[in-house]
Amino acid sequence: MNILSMTNLHQTAQPWQWALPPRTATRITAGQQARWLRVVEGRVWLTQSGAGEHNAQDRGGDLWLAAGQRHCLPAGAEWVAEGWPQARIEVLEAPLPTV
Repeated sequence: MNILSMTNLHQTAQPWQWALPPRTATRITAGQQARWLRVVEGRVWLTQSGAGEHNAQDRGGDLWLAAGQRHCLPAGAEWVAEGWPQARIEVLEAPLPTV
């Protein structure tokens, strides 16, 4: 299984979308604020990595997401995603609370 970073995968005109090629795990690095991962096409396996603020003890386990489904990626958490067999995802920042 290959490991890629999100910055290597921009293959679309939308900078918030990434293609997840077959048999390739993709690391989604920890962000400073919460983000949403949404599956645009295909099926995605998603798991929280042990890196970042949230360690392995905080992990909720593996998730399977289908096209149209989304999952909140908390601030400081690193994730690993893989398309089954391939997929396209969006990673969007969550809106900041109003003051």
